[in-house]
Amino acid sequence: MPNPPARHLLLALSMSALVVSVDAAAQETESPEEETGYFEEVAVDIVNVEVYVTDREGNPVEGLTIDDFAVLEDGRPVELLNFYAVSNGRPTSLGEPEDDRPVDPLAEPEDELDELAYPEEQRLNIIIYVDNLFIHPLDRNRVFSRLRGFLYDSMKPGDQVMIASYDRSLHIRHPFTIDIDNASLALDELEKMTGYAQTREMERAEAIAAIYETDSLHRALFEAKSFAENTYHEAGQSLDGLREMLDSLAGIPGRKMLIHVSDGLPAVPGQDLYQAVQQRFADQSALAEAISRDLSQRYVHLINEANSSRISFYTIDAAGLRTQSGMGAENQAVNSPTGVSFAVDAIRTSNLQDTLITMADKTGGQAIFNTNDVSKGLERVTRDFHNYYSLGYRAPISKRGRYHDIEVRMPNKEKSWRIRHREGYRDKPIESQMEDMVAAFFVHGYQTNPLGAAIDMGPQSPLDDGNYDVAIRVRVPIGRITLLPLGEFHQAQVRLYFSAIDEKGAKSPLGEMPLELRIPNESVEIAQQDELARVINLTMKPGPHKFVVGVRDEISEVRSVLGRFLMVAEK
Repeated sequence: MPNPPARHLLLALSMSALVVSVDAAAQETESPEEETGYFEEVAVDIVNVEVYVTDREGNPVEGLTIDDFAVLEDGRPVELLNFYAVSNGRPTSLGEPEDDRPVDPLAEPEDELDELAYPEEQRLNIIIYVDNLFIHPLDRNRVFSRLRGFLYDSMKPGDQVMIASYDRSLHIRHPFTIDIDNASLALDELEKMTGYAQTREMERAEAIAAIYETDSLHRALFEAKSFAENTYHEAGQSLDGLREMLDSLAGIPGRKMLIHVSDGLPAVPGQDLYQAVQQRFADQSALAEAISRDLSQRYVHLINEANSSRISFYTIDAAGLRTQSGMGAENQAVNSPTGVSFAVDAIRTSNLQDTLITMADKTGGQAIFNTNDVSKGLERVTRDFHNYYSLGYRAPISKRGRYHDIEVRMPNKEKSWRIRHREGYRDKPIESQMEDMVAAFFVHGYQTNPLGAAIDMGPQSPLDDGNYDVAIRVRVPIGRITLLPLGEFHQAQVRLYFSAIDEKGAKSPLGEMPLELRIPNESVEIAQQDELARVINLTMKPGPHKFVVGVRDEISEVRSVLGRFLMVAEK
């Protein structure tokens, strides 16, 4: 297979010859006819689905086994290959300790969960995400007082938390950390920031008053449309920021639970104002105008993206117990028919809350709304954190980016039991998965290196145009790579993925290089003490950069992602 063209930041790229310290025969490659097909067919991924089973009172149902569950993908049963159960924060599906173990009578009781008890794919990543564009600062800060206690009460060793906010752009207020004190300090800083919902509420009240004071349908529609268009634009920005957050988390392994704090997100911006126009003038065209700004499909895409990245939404309506405020005491003098206030505000409430409920339900999370004290809701979230079943099955081989529906059944479950889980996922192509892992490094600094790869920064040579030719050498121990016996040879196939980002956030497209190795059978033992290497030459601007490389063993599907900070010499 010919190498695809690779581009970089400015961007010229050249590739050195394959460097392997074995005899010449070990560096031969197969013909294109021989190299295609085989490695693609053996590459498989496991889909992990977290399932939460609760009784009538909302308490976790414990003691279930793999035989209690059945999973259907796109309506067809699949074979469960993995099963992992956690109860009260402790894995229960890994076998019990031997009864005859020696007991130290002076040892402290094991009250804390050893963080190593969780494999990487089951580690808990908590994201507290505050939408300052759609929240009143007093509502936000009231919720924060409960969130602090929630973090101290719910996090176990090995869990990590990140604080993020959207303030017309996405900001990571504190990166992933196991230090709850530092996360709490980040919440303190957020409390000092502006929330924009208060301004929007004032604009809404003025628009409603104008709608009921005017005798002109045209003027009333203008007021509704102006508010709806502004809110539509801001809601679009908010969804873009949330999508950016999801994209950055896709490459991080483990369970990801995003606690979304807002005063609600509109499904149809301005729908309540158009309802007021319709009731004031009995004009049905107003409702048709409202539907033209329906954001429902944006939420569907967002939910699908979250499910594909194994992210569950736990949404909090920080506005608390809502009252009929849109036509409050300050508007009682306007000429409005009885019941208009209730109808308009009811539409407003459902318009803001239904999105939060749907986002949580479809991703296996929970929604907290219509309460001024979120403590009880956060207690339910804590139970989810540390009481669940994870079911794993083989993903399709096609990798065409298709979205698949997931249904979990329990043939023998009690009628009062409730089952929650994410409702689907997208079978991303390998290239998209590697892009996700690269993005996770750029945004969150995530690295993993089971292949033992290394990056060496080589010489930087100035070019006539003011840029630099930068040599970067990637090394992978052959002993960590899977060698497949094929006749008189053992063969390995590795693929590199690489990218860079500068201090202004300009990121290069993902480059890709295949590395193939054929080793005579009699040389395998010697070769396993050596390295497979590639030198990449990049043309880069002067200044600071982050460079990241993903290394994928195409036989075993083991992957590494590692990065380096690189300062390209200033002129």
